Amino acid sequence: MSKPVPEEIDQARSEHAELSKQLHHHNYLYHSLDRPEISDAQYDRLLQRLLQLEEAFPALISPDSPSQRIGSTPLDGFPPATHARPMLSLDNRFPYKKNENDEFIVDEKELRDFDDQIKRFLSTDESIEYLCEMKLDGVAVALTYENGLLVRGATRGDGTTGEEITQNVRTIGAIPLRLQGEYPTQLEVRGEIYMELEGFRRLNRQRREEGETSFANPRNVTAGSLRQLDPKLTAGRPLTISCYGIGKISGSAPESHYQLLESLRRWGLKANLETVRVAGDIEEVIARYNELLELRDRLPYEIDGMVVKVNSRNLQQELGEKSRSPRWAIACKFPPRQEQTVLESVRYQVGRTGAITPVANLRPVNVSGVTVSSASLHNWEEITRLGIRIGDTVVVERAGDVIPDIVKILTEKRDGSEQEIPEPTVCPACGSPVIRETGEVVPRCQGLSCPAQLKESLKHFCTRNAMDIEGLGDRQIDQLLRLKLIKSVADLYRLTREDLFQFDRMGDKLADKLLTAIEASKQRPLERFLFGLGIRHVGSHLAKVLSRQFGSLAALATADAEQLLTIHEIGPQVANSVTRFFADPNNRLILGQLKDFGVAPVATGQPHGDKLSGKVFVFTGALERFSRKQGEALIEAQGGRASGSVSKKTDYVVAGPAAGSKLAKAEQLGIRILNEEEFLALIEQGG
Repeated sequence: MSKPVPEEIDQARSEHAELSKQLHHHNYLYHSLDRPEISDAQYDRLLQRLLQLEEAFPALISPDSPSQRIGSTPLDGFPPATHARPMLSLDNRFPYKKNENDEFIVDEKELRDFDDQIKRFLSTDESIEYLCEMKLDGVAVALTYENGLLVRGATRGDGTTGEEITQNVRTIGAIPLRLQGEYPTQLEVRGEIYMELEGFRRLNRQRREEGETSFANPRNVTAGSLRQLDPKLTAGRPLTISCYGIGKISGSAPESHYQLLESLRRWGLKANLETVRVAGDIEEVIARYNELLELRDRLPYEIDGMVVKVNSRNLQQELGEKSRSPRWAIACKFPPRQEQTVLESVRYQVGRTGAITPVANLRPVNVSGVTVSSASLHNWEEITRLGIRIGDTVVVERAGDVIPDIVKILTEKRDGSEQEIPEPTVCPACGSPVIRETGEVVPRCQGLSCPAQLKESLKHFCTRNAMDIEGLGDRQIDQLLRLKLIKSVADLYRLTREDLFQFDRMGDKLADKLLTAIEASKQRPLERFLFGLGIRHVGSHLAKVLSRQFGSLAALATADAEQLLTIHEIGPQVANSVTRFFADPNNRLILGQLKDFGVAPVATGQPHGDKLSGKVFVFTGALERFSRKQGEALIEAQGGRASGSVSKKTDYVVAGPAAGSKLAKAEQLGIRILNEEEFLALIEQGG
């Protein structure tokens, strides 16, 4: 295998530098200024090209490379990190009280007392200029930059020593790996890492669909994300940051705190300047507190108060610190968002993959200005943990999710009429059996025609990797459902030109093209048909395994769990899921309809041989004699398997020109390495 020549390395280094510059620039525009100039797809293409270069030339990888946001190898633990200056906590003030109607109102005295204390300490009667910031409900961190390069990220810990989480903070897009402009050579930045509500909701929806327990609130999941030993898990969480101060800086610092925030922004750091207010006196501070209290529930993130700081940094130094907090700043907390009510009944919601979620119907109650009539119960493990029953008096809290959470059961208010919450045995949407697999917390509907799942089932069935029905995208499927032309995937094959002419902007040519695509899909390979059915736990790879083992849909449909368990890669979870799917009467009805409409999946049969049975191959580098897909097909035809990553279970690595990190890892593990000619010879010999 030939080594790269110097000219190739120089060209790659130049291209890598330009890509890095572009990616850092677009990252700053997106995360810090909220002014993207390119689409997500364009950004992804730039990043993919950079990753290709780094795989071919590993020496190009540097600590500030955009590739480092993806996450590196798992950590053994978090070493201690001592802060340049203590990360002090703020004194809490509670500027609210209840009126005669038991409603929270602002208590201005708490804020005026703070202003009086500042003036007494400074021996002045003049108005003090304050900075008002939203108190984000996140996790405080310290970021250390040396010569503009991010060298350390640390949690607050006890204020003096935290935990080093550098690899994890590198994965957060809003944290620059390298500063920009004329930055100080030494800088420790203080900030709050948090998660916006939409990202939190999206994460919880995904977890519920996958049978996982929902996170309670954005702050908890943020803290847990930063303490993941595998940085790749942190990279998958939608975290961001707001920088609010410094612990250390070389050279002279700006005179006011607001100017400091402006400097942080110029250096490429995210500071939420749009929400910061400079108040000329305490009256303007009180007005801003009232504004934020009104704005609180319309923000895209959680805040639990307002931070008030003396704006002058000279006055901050003069005021100094107490034992655990600065004299020049306080946290003004907001009223709690909890109320008591009664759980009157429970309804069941069916998600797009059949996951059934219990939702509590509550006696309507006003919580922080909003009438609440329902709350998430998440799953039956959560119901068991809370010990909740229908008829219970409960405490509800408006947290970060779409609907509130029940945080406490007042068991002392029970009178004996309360009822257990049953777990459903049939789907409330279609009547199909409901199964909760061992180890999962969410029961699922098994029905192929479940109306609650229909749209996503249709989209999946039509995708390129399944039945590849070109022209049936989101918009067309929405119209099929709106016009009530379809109740299951089988109904796709009864559509006529007259049906399609009911669509918006549908002409003769487009209708004929769509009907032709539907007709062509009747002869797809069995493995793609199985994948399109959306059988739980059966992805494209296992669909291929099942297709080759059984050779026909009829043979698979009559197989029992014992037969399935004899197949390599099929475990109890998959075996039970497959047998349940084919045992469901509704699913059998739809499969029968598909057969009647002429859908006849083409069997791929057994592999041509089994001489590579159990052998695992990995391809790396720029292959010249064949494509990766062709190589994988050759392996699978002999009973082997292709993998995307190198591990101790890998038997062979096939390396083309410019092979990178996978080749290095294979050499380290002592795995046999083949060039393309050696691989083809091995295939010819059958192992």
